[in-house]
Amino acid sequence: MTPSEPCSPSPGPMWWDYSGSGALEELEPCPSWELPYGYAYIPALYLVAFAVGLLGNGFVLWLLRRRRGPRRLVDTFVLHLAAADLGFVLTLPLWAAAAARGGRWPFGEALCKLSSFALAGTRCAGALLLAGMSVDRYLAVVKLLEARPLRTPRCVLAACCGVWAVALLAGLPSLLYRRLQPGPGGAGSQCGEEPSDAFQGLSLLLLLLTFVLPLLVTVFCYWRISRRLRRPPHVGRARRNTLRIIFAVEGSFVGSWLPFSVLRAVFHLARLRALPLACPLLLALRWGLTIATCLAFVNSCANPVIYLLLDRSFRAQARHGVCRRARRQVRRISSASSLSRDDSSVFWGRTKTASTTSASW
Repeated sequence: MTPSEPCSPSPGPMWWDYSGSGALEELEPCPSWELPYGYAYIPALYLVAFAVGLLGNGFVLWLLRRRRGPRRLVDTFVLHLAAADLGFVLTLPLWAAAAARGGRWPFGEALCKLSSFALAGTRCAGALLLAGMSVDRYLAVVKLLEARPLRTPRCVLAACCGVWAVALLAGLPSLLYRRLQPGPGGAGSQCGEEPSDAFQGLSLLLLLLTFVLPLLVTVFCYWRISRRLRRPPHVGRARRNTLRIIFAVEGSFVGSWLPFSVLRAVFHLARLRALPLACPLLLALRWGLTIATCLAFVNSCANPVIYLLLDRSFRAQARHGVCRRARRQVRRISSASSLSRDDSSVFWGRTKTASTTSASW
């Protein structure tokens, strides 16, 4: 078979792991090479994302949990989003160790299933929480008066609980179809998915429901918000700044996960033999999935960095939060800052005397 002749992935054993070196088995005549030096930089990248994500998301959780006074609705979404990212990054050392060993999984099948379940569930939770946040921003900016019965702490908490329920269901296929597979050449085992057409079809459906659909909802909401911001009466500076931070978080998630989701869709279609690919394209798909996986996984530590860059109050609390003078210093910075006075920060709301409307923003 010539390299230009169309071919589909082999109907025999085939899998994809998250270590960056998972096998995408082609037909025998198709050549296959590992991504150069992937065994070195992929584990290093995962460990850096783990360290930054653990500290950053842990600090966000601590900051929001200790916050006094009325909690704004956006705080609930940010809190749950940080919890999802924290659950995600806790699995990264396992995949880093597997990547350093050439994709061989040394932790047994139970951790293979559980870590894959955590990845799938937290990724789904992140996408749905960001969609929920965009809907909340849409209601707050475009449908402020009509949406007051919906924009209550109880409704937002119920929405977040619903997101976690869907995320748990979305992770169940990983518990069923993930297992240890023989590595190439019989060298150890890899944590991969079974080559089942049922799993490929189910994965495509979950990709549609847990990424494409939330993405469409998010795009629609921000399109309507952008139209509203261009018309009088204009939204205040504070709300614009809050929207800027949330839009950066949304954009980071989509930019990180969109390449992975597109390539995974191509992978599933090829595995179902619905999209025949030439051998060079199969190799490009393998390398592309490796790079896209790294990009997607790094997103788990991106949100605290965005808060640090765009949120003045978060920077102040990150700088002084571990000191005994933290509360007094942050209050001094907050009272001197017009951005904090007008409630533009995601992490520093009004005081206890704030109105209910301001707190719900």
